[in-house]
Amino acid sequence: MKKISLFSDQLRAVWMLAFVAIALVFATPLFLQPSNMLNVLLTAAVVALIAAGQTYVIILAEIDLSVGAVLGFSAITTASVISQYGVVAGLAAGLAVGALAGLVNGVLVTKAKMPSFIATLATMSIFAGLTLQFSQGNPVKVTNEAFLALGQGNLLGIPTPIWIMLVLGVLFGYILARTRYGRELYATGDNADAARLAGISTDRVKILAFMISGVLAATAGFILTARLGTAQPTAGTGLELAAIAAVIIGGTSLAGGRGALLGTLVGAVLLAMIDNGLNLLNVSPFLQSVVKGAVILLAVFVDRNSGVLMRVFRSGRPAEATPTTAPATGPGAPAPLLPKVAMISVVGLLVVGAGVTTAVRSTDDGSAGAQQKSATLVISTLNNPFFVSVGDGAKDQAAKLGVNLDVQNANNNDTAALNQATTALVKKPGVLLLDPTSSEAGGSITVKANQANVPVVAFDRVPDQGKLAAFIGYDAVQAGKNGAKALCEAVGGTGKVAELQGLLGTSVARDRSEGFKAGMKECPGVQVVAVQSADFDRGKALDVTTNILQANPGITGIYGANDEMALGAVAAVKSRGLLATIKIVGNDGIGDALAAVKSGEMYATNAESPFALGQEVAKIGHAVASGDKVEESRVLQGKLVTGSGVDEFCSYLRGIGDTATCK
Repeated sequence: MKKISLFSDQLRAVWMLAFVAIALVFATPLFLQPSNMLNVLLTAAVVALIAAGQTYVIILAEIDLSVGAVLGFSAITTASVISQYGVVAGLAAGLAVGALAGLVNGVLVTKAKMPSFIATLATMSIFAGLTLQFSQGNPVKVTNEAFLALGQGNLLGIPTPIWIMLVLGVLFGYILARTRYGRELYATGDNADAARLAGISTDRVKILAFMISGVLAATAGFILTARLGTAQPTAGTGLELAAIAAVIIGGTSLAGGRGALLGTLVGAVLLAMIDNGLNLLNVSPFLQSVVKGAVILLAVFVDRNSGVLMRVFRSGRPAEATPTTAPATGPGAPAPLLPKVAMISVVGLLVVGAGVTTAVRSTDDGSAGAQQKSATLVISTLNNPFFVSVGDGAKDQAAKLGVNLDVQNANNNDTAALNQATTALVKKPGVLLLDPTSSEAGGSITVKANQANVPVVAFDRVPDQGKLAAFIGYDAVQAGKNGAKALCEAVGGTGKVAELQGLLGTSVARDRSEGFKAGMKECPGVQVVAVQSADFDRGKALDVTTNILQANPGITGIYGANDEMALGAVAAVKSRGLLATIKIVGNDGIGDALAAVKSGEMYATNAESPFALGQEVAKIGHAVASGDKVEESRVLQGKLVTGSGVDEFCSYLRGIGDTATCK
């Protein structure tokens, strides 16, 4: 009988899980509550499924960076097909997308002989682009009750996603540990040449592993979509990194040939537990990533030094004193730790220090009249309904003015925004319309535009340097104050509330939070008991709100700094049956939020009509390019819309040509 070691790869992950759990038990009594344990498992389900597929690939000493994009693509496909053909067709379509994506990755790695890192990095971009093209940056709502039960249902008091995670974990764990394919997978990962000589079709093994990864990513997309009630184009962004972290923490070796699904599932639960605990303790969002990064480093360190650590533990003596210890110097010596750390640091500095060196040429490549009829719009993101509507408004007005408008999507990435603007300046447009991803990036772009003698009209955020021809935007501070006023009214001037902040480090998130805090000072009977960041993202707001509700069972109100987060809070509150007692206020006035306000799921939204903002940006840009005098700064104010005012506000939107927001 095989002896089981307490220090095996997978059990090391269990020890780490136990250590974190014990620490959280002492830190907060809320952690061990049964409902909170279910929250941890529920949050872990999506990452666990992605990581399960990633385990198959990493055992082969390969990597799949495309799983997050595959999740988003399959989710959008599933939701779209369900709306027209039903839940069975939708699920089949989503699984087909996942399997096909995995097949493409596998063929690129085996037949085209491409490194898996490069191949899946490329397909990640391709699948993400297809998702945005297919959805046009808009979420797809799902109302099918049978499908929603995958994310919102319960069986024996346990949420359905947990059952799905456990069933698939057992199934694919059995395949890995007890089937011929599993043995072939380990053999191929350990030594592909030897496996090939033994008669194993290593190409078939690898292609099937990538297909399993794609199918499990699609399944994770089902769960996330069902939990939210909508498919988000960016739903899987960043999840590939969390999945890889779970696999590594779970003891699977990046060198291949070693690993098991038990450790991976434990690793995913550990990451979810850390998120849960930090939210329960209301730890600063700035420190949460530090903690998670430290845990991953610890896991890798233990993995690389496990032999030495076990010998020290068993003997009670330094490893150098044991006969089996490798020599301190020479060919058999272990690499010193300090040079490894130094090497990692140098690589990190090189990556961070990489930038754009493209020079801006100031040559005039067209007539003044042609320049006046051209404009470039660099927008922070087209993955958020608010900014999609801004772009639609700008394009609508540009068409009326006969302006050729080039729209660039920076995907909330400062470097991408700078690259796109630099390229646009080479073409010498009549005006650069700029929605900075951050004030700092906007400042760098504005300076470059000044040097190229291209006027800049900025909106939404103010660049921190350079000279603007004009600025227009909504008052973010006042928006926060409006939200605080509405929330105070909604809860009757007393009780406990929570604030969901936007993407940390952005000026609009800071300003809206500042305004909310100032507004709440005018409502002394209400106590803000939790402040957490949800990155302006509906999916993250769902999980963050779930943890906030666990920590604050008597909460009566939630403010989301944008409607996407407010709608994520609605999903979390609705799943607990608390919509009647918890009032939710958002900001932006997107279509889903207005519908939620009208139905009573949200109390109010500070509507800012992004379509109208886009129209005004295009008008001002045309005037600037034509040499007309314009206001240097124009600040717009949002309109607080409650249930009784939704129809009136929608009539206003239709009157200005916005037919998409209120359907």
